[in-house]
Amino acid sequence: MVFRGGPHRFHEFEEFVDDAGGLVIRKDVFSVNRGSYFLRNELRVLCVVPEAEEEKLKRTARRIKGEVERVSPGPETSEILMACLEVYDTLASTESWIEGEDLPFEGKVLERMLKPSSLNPENRVAQPSTG
Repeated sequence: MVFRGGPHRFHEFEEFVDDAGGLVIRKDVFSVNRGSYFLRNELRVLCVVPEAEEEKLKRTARRIKGEVERVSPGPETSEILMACLEVYDTLASTESWIEGEDLPFEGKVLERMLKPSSLNPENRVAQPSTG
């Protein structure tokens, strides 16, 4: 899901995502200007939320004057995202940080996450134009 809106009361959105068992993956803040005049700050946030909580998430976003849109990542992005969530889930469930070689993952999850192709600009969420 992608949230678009202002930073005012955004903490409520983050709390909802956390309470719903979701995860904020990326948060971008940008300024909207017209010429040399500042108009407003806006947020674009990529998050993952259980499907059962999707409607509540949309209501929460509307309440804080934002909007939420479902996005469909490509297969390579989905694989990287699932690997990130697997690492997050494992680290969140442990009592303390553990060494990388002790992580209980199948295959080479960490290496797949850090493939250079995952850093290509075309794999990122498009940034809106300002002005």
